[in-house]
Amino acid sequence: MTGENLEAIILTMDEALFTACRFRFAESRVSVTLAMDSDGFKSALREKPVDAVILDSAWSRAILGLSAEEAVVKLAPLLAPRIIMVLAEQDILPEQVVKLLKLGAHDVVSRPIKPRLLAEQLKALVRVFEPKKKPDKKLLASPSGALVMDYPRRKCYINSENRSGAPAGKEIRLTKIEFQVLYVMLQKKGAVATYEEFRAHLWPTASTSKEIIHTLHQLTTNIRKKIAACPVKIENLRAEGFRLA
Repeated sequence: MTGENLEAIILTMDEALFTACRFRFAESRVSVTLAMDSDGFKSALREKPVDAVILDSAWSRAILGLSAEEAVVKLAPLLAPRIIMVLAEQDILPEQVVKLLKLGAHDVVSRPIKPRLLAEQLKALVRVFEPKKKPDKKLLASPSGALVMDYPRRKCYINSENRSGAPAGKEIRLTKIEFQVLYVMLQKKGAVATYEEFRAHLWPTASTSKEIIHTLHQLTTNIRKKIAACPVKIENLRAEGFRLA
């Protein structure tokens, strides 16, 4: 979680609930996106840096084809480290709440829902469960050293001195997703970054790597244009992936 707005997705077909949440969440600097089907859910996950997912148990089967318990079991490993909150019925039994928590939900909130309180609960959960990672201060460089990435600072440079070390020269302006795509390739140190590795790192909810190949090719085309002044080239290995040369 950063100092910017927290991003959440709510899986429900209750538009009145979504509207109430949207307006009251804004007061707590929480942005919420409505997903009324599985495709909308996947799309929202791809397009936004999501911090939390709110699952309305009343609509879980209609949206995902799964009970709330089944959905938590399936989503928990796919969404980690994102927060999963389940909205339950007013008469939910304590043992059911305990079961949902054991299955991977971070919290279970029973109706009636109080949107402003719900937003603050989400923020507190994100603070508690957000991974505490030490910043990686190493610079990543292409095999030739001509392209250097300062990952913690989210900057990428054409290294005019043509060696890995303190970056010098022109900074390359990349979008967040382009930056992550290039990061995956730089980590491979000249080896092939496979489609499956891109899927696992950037699109974990995609069922197969085939779902992301077209998007990935568009992104690498954009990156090629932006690093055109650099001797580093992005090679496309058909049916395998990409590598830096």
